[in-house]
Amino acid sequence: MIKGLSFQKGILFIGHKYVACSYNENDKWKTWIKPKTSSTMVEVGKMIFTSMPRWFYLFLMGWVILIIYPYVLRLFGLDGAIGLPLYTLIYFMIGTHFWFPKELKKYHGAEHKVFSFRGVVSVRNHSAIKRAEITNRGCSTNAVVLYFLLLVITAGVLLAIYETAFRNVLEAATYISLIIWPATIYWLNRTKKTKGHEFLLLISYWLQRHVTTLEPDDVHVKTAIRAYRKLALKEFPKKLVVKRKKKEEIFMAIADITIMPLGSNSTSVSDVVAEVHRTLKQSKLPIKYELTSMSTLIEGEIADIYAILKEIQEVPFKLGHQRVATNIRIDDRRDRPSSIKGKIESVEKKIAEHQIGEE
Repeated sequence: MIKGLSFQKGILFIGHKYVACSYNENDKWKTWIKPKTSSTMVEVGKMIFTSMPRWFYLFLMGWVILIIYPYVLRLFGLDGAIGLPLYTLIYFMIGTHFWFPKELKKYHGAEHKVFSFRGVVSVRNHSAIKRAEITNRGCSTNAVVLYFLLLVITAGVLLAIYETAFRNVLEAATYISLIIWPATIYWLNRTKKTKGHEFLLLISYWLQRHVTTLEPDDVHVKTAIRAYRKLALKEFPKKLVVKRKKKEEIFMAIADITIMPLGSNSTSVSDVVAEVHRTLKQSKLPIKYELTSMSTLIEGEIADIYAILKEIQEVPFKLGHQRVATNIRIDDRRDRPSSIKGKIESVEKKIAEHQIGEE
């Protein structure tokens, strides 16, 4: 299963064996792919952390100070200071998902659109990819929503069972929820959709559309495409192949037509035949025709043959004849292509083979 990971400067796609990344550094675009090793993942973590804006570090520093300063004061014999509990750092790390910086939100949106797009992911299709759905069932927003719902439910259950301070209940609920979180993520992403799934996804999709993503610009979409293709070329190249529709095989029919006006004062029918061929020549239908001494052969799709037959049937009447006898034979073969030229060549070939055999 491929995982996407957006950060302030670009996008990563993590596969089974490789990690691919495309990002901007000093106004230069870089793309790489590396084996999915522990050192690569450490590098990825460092890249994501160091790409965050300055206010993020200031906020994190302030949060950490609020956690540790009561302990520091106790070293100097000063008690009574109230700070943030250590477990609230979990809220900070998971909750930052809801206040992504603007660029990160756009990369996040581009990542989702690549996953949502059903065609071949390529720069050529970037306009279509940009129009793809911005929500994604495998998004980490789903997991974040799930964690905080677990926290509320677990805290509620513990409060109902134990008579203790809310702070103690919240701390216990925080760690219990963290322990059971992976199993619930598996349930959400890997099991058949139920009403429970739909409820969680309803919340998550709203957050994805209005909080954790923004509509990406072309540069964000193209960055996502470059990273995805880099991974795809290594792990699933078949997904980058354009599947061409199998060309529909067209079968040609052959019609043998003889038109005989009845009750004519002349024994000749050449004027009728000549006018028939003028009609055939002027027709815009994709047909071929050939005059023989006894009839006219017409080659084309069966629908076109029926259409032209209707036209040439009227020719003798337009010339003043009142009664017409038309003989039509149609060879409509569907097991393989057929043509006037092919039928003649087949017979000539067999004649030639017979003559060689006699010699």
